[in-house]
Amino acid sequence: MQLIFNSETDALSVVEQLYNFERVGKILIAENIDFRALELAVSLAEVSFPAFSFPIVSSLRSRLPFPRHERECTDEKTPKIYVACLSAYNAGHLHGLYIDATQEPEEIEDDIKWMLSWSPVVHDKACEEWAIHDYENWMGIKIDEYEDIGKLAKLATILEEHGKAFAIYYNYYGNDVTVEDFEEYYLGLYESKEDFVYQQWDECGQLQELEKLGISSYYINWEGIANDWFIDSYLSIKTSYQEVHVFIRH
Repeated sequence: MQLIFNSETDALSVVEQLYNFERVGKILIAENIDFRALELAVSLAEVSFPAFSFPIVSSLRSRLPFPRHERECTDEKTPKIYVACLSAYNAGHLHGLYIDATQEPEEIEDDIKWMLSWSPVVHDKACEEWAIHDYENWMGIKIDEYEDIGKLAKLATILEEHGKAFAIYYNYYGNDVTVEDFEEYYLGLYESKEDFVYQQWDECGQLQELEKLGISSYYINWEGIANDWFIDSYLSIKTSYQEVHVFIRH
């Protein structure tokens, strides 16, 4: 790519701040350009931004900077995956895109194809292979490098609806669980196992029956009852202080 400045002085003041550029008069020549670095160098030199000239090639080539902002998922809470072009990665380039995993599988695949089409090595190599090199907001669920896109989309949608509780259930019982299983066996979030037992007694009217008999709940061994309940019937998973998720064992 060639950058054509208004004068040789302008080109000289910019090239002094950049790497891997060759200067011929008022023209700077480079194979690959870091556009952020170029913008900074032009700003510091206080010169006009250069015009671009592309060498004539035997096939059509896109020489524009990767418009990542057009499709990249920037939401801080949405489950997303960072998909990288393996051809670029093997050639020493980091090229990829954070993709919203709550989309339909076809939309995720379309984003991947779009990312690959902008690969910096697309004109020299077949850019068809990709891998998941990072992921965010999956609440502790581990994502494989070559995870099935359909499975990811379904899992991300469930997580967005049910949150951390489903992630805990998924990690405990394995990746074959269904949302139907979760909805059937998840009983809720409590401060402790004893709190769960107390609320169950309250909902069933047992506390009221004790009060009729003149027995205060203060004398009930809630810890002992909870220990009995959680041996066979219930499962508790503590995630933080006064945060216990309770499930029916199965």
